[in-house]
Amino acid sequence: MELSLTRSLIFRAGLTMAGIVILALISMLGSIMIAETSSGDAAAINQAGSLRMQAYRLLSTRLQTAESDDVLRQQLERFDASLTGPAITSLIPDDPQHPLTERYAAVTEMWKGMLRPALLKNIEQRPPQVLIDQTAEFVSAVNGLVSQLQQEAESRIQLLRLLQGIALFLTLIVVIGAMYKLVNDVMPPLRELFNVVNRVHHGDFEGRLAYAGNDELGLISRTINQMNESLTQIYAQLELRVETKTAELKRSNEALRLLYQAARQLNSSTPGSEDFRDVLEHLEQVTGLGPITLCLSQGEAERAYQRISTQLGDRPDFCQAPDCGPCLSGGRVPPRVRPVVVSESGRRYGVLLMQYPAGNPPLRRQLELVETVAGLIATALSLAQNNDEQRRLALMDERAVIARELHDSLAQSLSYLKIQVARLQALIRQQGSSTDQEAVIDELREGLSSAYRQLRELLNTFRLQMAEPGLEAALNETVREFAQRCDLKILLEYELRHCPLTPNEEIHVLQIVREALSNVVHHAKAENCDIHLQTTDSGQVKVCIRDDGVGLPAQHARPNHYGTTIMSERAAGLGGTLDMHNRDERGTEVTLCFTPQVTTGSESVNMLGGAG
Repeated sequence: MELSLTRSLIFRAGLTMAGIVILALISMLGSIMIAETSSGDAAAINQAGSLRMQAYRLLSTRLQTAESDDVLRQQLERFDASLTGPAITSLIPDDPQHPLTERYAAVTEMWKGMLRPALLKNIEQRPPQVLIDQTAEFVSAVNGLVSQLQQEAESRIQLLRLLQGIALFLTLIVVIGAMYKLVNDVMPPLRELFNVVNRVHHGDFEGRLAYAGNDELGLISRTINQMNESLTQIYAQLELRVETKTAELKRSNEALRLLYQAARQLNSSTPGSEDFRDVLEHLEQVTGLGPITLCLSQGEAERAYQRISTQLGDRPDFCQAPDCGPCLSGGRVPPRVRPVVVSESGRRYGVLLMQYPAGNPPLRRQLELVETVAGLIATALSLAQNNDEQRRLALMDERAVIARELHDSLAQSLSYLKIQVARLQALIRQQGSSTDQEAVIDELREGLSSAYRQLRELLNTFRLQMAEPGLEAALNETVREFAQRCDLKILLEYELRHCPLTPNEEIHVLQIVREALSNVVHHAKAENCDIHLQTTDSGQVKVCIRDDGVGLPAQHARPNHYGTTIMSERAAGLGGTLDMHNRDERGTEVTLCFTPQVTTGSESVNMLGGAG
């Protein structure tokens, strides 16, 4: 609906303001005009009042015979000038019927026809009392003229008051009418408009305006109604979209929670049937599909070795076990069953069978979630198999290390003892001297003692455990252990807290330190021993074991001295070097230098078990 000009609030407010302005202009113009016409009233009244005084002065001059006629004539001329002057004649209307005109004409006629001729006659020609009476009659006429002038001035003032009163009354009427229209025609829809706008401000778009005028308020009302209608539709669409997005986010959060819990449960340890069943039940709850069955098989086998299902009894209705080939291959599956292959890096571990209601196939997001869970299951199975394989390889490596240690220590000692026994037998058969037999028997005893000591050290090495994490704790425990064996002061300076070592490197360093301390305890006859671990400027780890004992003998690398040999092998296994030499002051110094994996980034070396 178009806006009507005559109904426009601005137009009506303009008319009201124009009316008030016009009334104000009329009042001001009328006041100006009346003030202009009344500007000579005071002068005329004063001039007319002076005629009375001049008349009595003429009478006094005429009664005084001593005065000359010249003075009288001068006074008569001044009286004529005052009577006919512009101060009075300017206020006399042109209308001969006007009371003021008649009054002025009567005064003028009485002056010219009666008093002036009487004043010009000699005083002897008529009695003075007659002249006095004529003068009094003329003054009375002048008083009437003055009164008439006052009435005319007062009438103009009354006209001004009337004009201003009418203008004020009309202005009040216009203002009251405008206020009435404002209160009855503008304020109600304006209050309704404020109410609806306030509801919109608080998010309520259901408010509507009933005002339907053709003015600005009507236009605003219709605009706000259309706006609220549009906003209501937009908000309804937004709420629907928010609900949809919220549902999607909720499903995404549930899917992420499912994947997180499944990954945590399957990868925390070796997964079992209960772990798989918990994951499948959670998957069924999130997707709304089911029952869900997991059939595990070995590679391309035609039969599943384990079946886990969310259905009671772990056996779905369509199961044809032991004929598992159709389901495992995915070629022929029953209706309303969707197979998902459980595989990792091209290796099959089984199939995940997902049932769904008739006519309601799984959505893409549901399939993606099921496929992701199938991938997690395959990864968990793959990691479990890899862990088993690594444990088997570690066990075989450990057995090889034990065999090598036994071969390098006990086997050689027993071989040496076997040779000594053969010598002893030869001496007995040849009836050799008792001195030679005793020498062989001493060597046998020494060999047996050495072999027994090597066996004990091997057993201690194989039983060695790092109860607390970290090399420093293990070294402190080793220092306490060797300090309790003998009266030896051992000082440990560990400066590798900023350089992390791998478990393999920690074991090698610990075994080398233990072998060095064992040599100090058994052979050095030392009182003090220092162990210092630090890093060099080139990034290498340097381990020094110093004692103040007797030092190394001239031939310290005897064939049966296996401890130093194994220490050198461990140093080589770390990719480092081992140096053993006598100190200048006294004692022995064993130095191990190697580059840790954290610096080189190379692959870890195999751990050697046991000590010499």
